[in-house]
Amino acid sequence: MRCRDRLVEILGLETAGWFCACTNRKIQQMLKLEEPYYARLFKTVLFAEPAVLKASDYPPMVIECEFGFTLARDLSCRATPYERTEVEAAVQAVHPTIEVVAGHLENWPAQEVWSVIADNGTDGALVYGAGSRCWRDLDLVRMPVSLLVNGRCVRKGSGENVLGDPLQALVWLANARSRDGDGLKAGQMHNTGTATEIYWVTPGDELVAEFAGSRHGGVAGDRVITSNCLMAVWV
Repeated sequence: MRCRDRLVEILGLETAGWFCACTNRKIQQMLKLEEPYYARLFKTVLFAEPAVLKASDYPPMVIECEFGFTLARDLSCRATPYERTEVEAAVQAVHPTIEVVAGHLENWPAQEVWSVIADNGTDGALVYGAGSRCWRDLDLVRMPVSLLVNGRCVRKGSGENVLGDPLQALVWLANARSRDGDGLKAGQMHNTGTATEIYWVTPGDELVAEFAGSRHGGVAGDRVITSNCLMAVWV
C-alpha cells in the first residue's frame, strides 16, 4: 500500500472516495484472494451519468455494476471497529454505479494480486447515477442488478453477491480505512464491489446498469424502485 500511496503523492491526484474490491466470490477466486482489498477513487475519473468514455483511455475496458454510497458524516479513524448500526447511521444515499476496470499492467488478471493492488486496484473510472435517500426502505441484498449492452441483458446479479450484503461491504471498508488511514469522508463516493460478473467492453457499446427492487416487506403491489446508470463507449 505504501507503493500505491507514494504514487498518488507523486502524481498529485485528488481522492474522491474509496472502493472495496473482491467482495464478489468469483472475483476473489480469479485473483486468488480470501478477502477484499480497497483502493482510491480519483476525482478526475468520477463521472455523473450519462457519461461517454473513450475506450482507448481505459484499456482493456472491463465493466462492473456496483452499489455506491455517499455519507452524511465522516466515519473517522478510531481505535475500535465500527458497528453496522453506526455505519448505517452515517449513510446519506445509495447510488447505482458502473466501475470501469482498467489496469496499467499487461494482462493484469494474470498478475500477482499485490501488483494489482499497487496499480490502485485496476480502477479506471466510475460512473454514478442519482442516489436514493430512502435506502432503508430497499432490500439491497435481494435487489436484482442487470447489465444491458446495446439493449440486451448480458449480466445478472444481486446485492447478495457483494460480501452477502452491500452494507456489510461498506462496514468492512469503513473499518479497513479506520485501521489503515483516515477513515471515510462525507460527500465522497464509496463503492462496495461488483454485484454482477465482469463484462469486457467493445468500443461503440452503450451500457446500462439497472438496479430494480421493491420496498422491504414484499407486499403485492409495492412500488418497484428502478435506478439506472448509463454509459456509452467510443473508440
